[in-house]
Amino acid sequence: MTPGHPSRRWAAKMVGSIALSPLAFLSACASKADRGPTLSPGTLRIGTYFVNPPFEYVSDGQRIGFEVDLMNEIARRLSLSTVFVDTQWETILQEMQAGKYDCIVGGITITPQRRQLLAWSTPYMTTTLSLVVNERRAARLQSLADFKHASVGVQAATTDEDIAKVMLARGEIGSIKVYPFARIADAMVDLAAGRIDAVMKVYPVAAWLARQTPGLHIAAQVPDDPQPLGIGVSRNNPTLLAAIDKALAEMQTDGAYVRLARKWGVP
Repeated sequence: MTPGHPSRRWAAKMVGSIALSPLAFLSACASKADRGPTLSPGTLRIGTYFVNPPFEYVSDGQRIGFEVDLMNEIARRLSLSTVFVDTQWETILQEMQAGKYDCIVGGITITPQRRQLLAWSTPYMTTTLSLVVNERRAARLQSLADFKHASVGVQAATTDEDIAKVMLARGEIGSIKVYPFARIADAMVDLAAGRIDAVMKVYPVAAWLARQTPGLHIAAQVPDDPQPLGIGVSRNNPTLLAAIDKALAEMQTDGAYVRLARKWGVP
């Protein structure tokens, strides 16, 4: 059989494949070790709530949103499949502490108090709180200085509510109406009807809500209160946290994050 005979070339390829396969196996094992343990092998279990557009919401029966795409891409880079578990904002932090999920998302602002409960990824976005108004019913509200007598709707147990209380104490707004987190639609109905003057949300949510109803727009943004958003992980799983941070950094470098941000109209 000559050196160039097809059988000899095939044998050489097989030897090379056999020689490389242990390295490929070790590389795969190293990748799995680098990402840390998850509740179910090969799966990233993610707690969230699908009432928070454009981050997570249901459209035509499909669970979609910026953070859905973001977490799917992170999981892909970690060689994991995703399972999204729909829960409630009021309980998600405690459920994460109790170990129900590998991580949580939901447009969650990283605060000192929440750092005491969980470990947090590097913020993937830092945004602001914004005030959505009905220009047909509240044309007087053109800047933050105009809100001294305005009634502002916020969601319960959020940084929106915390900041609104501070603004109320400083005389920057007139009153607050608090809505359950999952009932943001009720706040928008009240805004459109003129029962409240504004709704305050982080900018991506405020912009999305304003786009859904003619006549609504963002009149002002709250200065000096940046809202860094991140992914919450158990404080007992630093390896998974490091892997998530690594994936986020790679997405910033290779343009994947920018593509997702443009798709969903977020910063």
